[in-house]
Amino acid sequence: MSALADDRRKQILAAAERCFARHGFHQTSMQEVCREAGLSPGSVYRYFRSKDDIIVAMAGENRQDTHARFATAAANPDVIAGLLQLAEDVLAQINDPACGPLHFECTAEAMRNPRVAEVVRRDDQEIVAGMVELLRRGQEAGHVDPALDPRRAAETLIALADGLTWRKFLDPRIDLAAFRDTARLMIERFLRPRA
Repeated sequence: MSALADDRRKQILAAAERCFARHGFHQTSMQEVCREAGLSPGSVYRYFRSKDDIIVAMAGENRQDTHARFATAAANPDVIAGLLQLAEDVLAQINDPACGPLHFECTAEAMRNPRVAEVVRRDDQEIVAGMVELLRRGQEAGHVDPALDPRRAAETLIALADGLTWRKFLDPRIDLAAFRDTARLMIERFLRPRA
């Protein structure tokens, strides 16, 4: 894909994201996405045949971002420090007012649309697997409590992020940056080996 084509795809996805955050998937038409992107319908349809294609592409972009975040966390020799940085990155992401509405729109769409459900489930499985791998590495290095089941611990940490996403969605005035220290303390206490 050429740089121009990649830029155009990103432009369309960003426009669709803004539309979906404002009006939801079903209330947003392809024409609205075209207007928001400042492109003709032919230009948009050249890259995406439908809203489903856009949703799947958005999930793909999110997957790439998630892989990059896990790679950064995994590169840290101190697994807890890597996980804390990952948590800070996630807090910053979900502090974006558009994050909650998009997250819940995607979840709702996955309940109705098998194609979207497949992508959402695959993304979730990859996130859990990445977290489990980090926790296992932390256990092997002596940084993470060996009594913790890595899968259950991973799901618990992900549930913390999901819960904070819900809190932000319910009250957009909440600044999740204020939760940084509390989240760090909870994660460290949860994961560190007991004396």
